[in-house]
Amino acid sequence: MSEIVIICSSSDPASSNIASRLLELAEWEGQGDLRFYRSCCLLRIEGELVGLRNLEDLMDRMGLSPRLIVFASRHRSKEAVAWLGGHFTGVLQEGSFELSRPAPYPLKRLLMALQRHAPTTFRLSAEATHHGPVDLRIPSLFAEIGSCEQHWSDPEAGAAVARAILDLERYDEHAGEPVLLGIGGGHYVQRQTELMLSRPVAFGHMFSKYQASMLSADAIMSAAELSGASGVYLDGKSFRSEERRRLEEIAASLDLRVMSTKDVRSLL
Repeated sequence: MSEIVIICSSSDPASSNIASRLLELAEWEGQGDLRFYRSCCLLRIEGELVGLRNLEDLMDRMGLSPRLIVFASRHRSKEAVAWLGGHFTGVLQEGSFELSRPAPYPLKRLLMALQRHAPTTFRLSAEATHHGPVDLRIPSLFAEIGSCEQHWSDPEAGAAVARAILDLERYDEHAGEPVLLGIGGGHYVQRQTELMLSRPVAFGHMFSKYQASMLSADAIMSAAELSGASGVYLDGKSFRSEERRRLEEIAASLDLRVMSTKDVRSLL
């Protein structure tokens, strides 16, 4: 049985780049759009990954029941920065939210592997939760190359992400580390990234300071349950006192420990 299903899109140049590097790095069995290597399955599709719906039904019809789904994708930004990283999926709006089930330990493992394999010219970070698919019950994450055509087709960047994805077979090595929700910071959640890479902690859903005002008690409760989180990390520099108190009160009502940067850095 395939434990990890890697979804690549032929419509996405970065995804195609990563798929090509995956096929070069390992001896896959099978032909065409469905290949197998050890506990991994590589599934190539057409169309945009972010708009996928009913993916689990499709995989079930194919006889696939993974523990983890990895979307290999491009990342686009106006700044066109050379960047590698990953994130979870979900859409947060005023008064509503849709969140897929995140994969905290695999995301940590992905970032650790990217730290080893990334070209020196590429930045590295996680991102705040954003876009779809939003209907997944199986834990999932996006593994991405950013942020423009030049970077998407870079073979070294593609190989770095491919190696990091293959390293996800070992993500259980982090099982038992505490999982936190992350709230605060910019879209690239640099502080949460640094904490994941330096301390025995993993993060589930992460929300930037720009998303925080849309986080209701129901949204935080859902994010914590889906993430398996025991606490909430609040980036202390992101909030005015009134907003911080609101978030702290919600966390307390849900029996979630609130942790500062100092608290997390004290974990050994």
